[in-house]
Amino acid sequence: MKKLFSILALLCLSAALLCACSKKSAGGSDLLPGVWVNAGQYSEGRDFVETLTVNADGTLRVHLDYQGAAYADLDGTWVGSGKTLTFTMSDGTVRVYDYAVSQTELTLEGSGKTVAYQRK
Repeated sequence: MKKLFSILALLCLSAALLCACSKKSAGGSDLLPGVWVNAGQYSEGRDFVETLTVNADGTLRVHLDYQGAAYADLDGTWVGSGKTLTFTMSDGTVRVYDYAVSQTELTLEGSGKTVAYQRK
């Protein structure tokens, strides 16, 4: 009986390790859920704050404040695969990015631009 319990415990531990490894190999998409902020100025000096809310259920919301006032809201879905992140927005736009994510920073690279967001 003790031997059976030990084998079951090892099988459970192995399954847990396999799940953890598969999440890490997915490009860190398990770190994506949260609220991310990119703030700055456009080239003409106008202030903006872009807030990207990424939900664990695969949905997302982009909110843009421009010159201190709410300017735009857009909903969509996201899928992470390897080091690629695909956003499908409610207006039909599909955006594909190479990405890197940590506990504190999300970097999206696409269409010749790199944008860094900080976790809020």
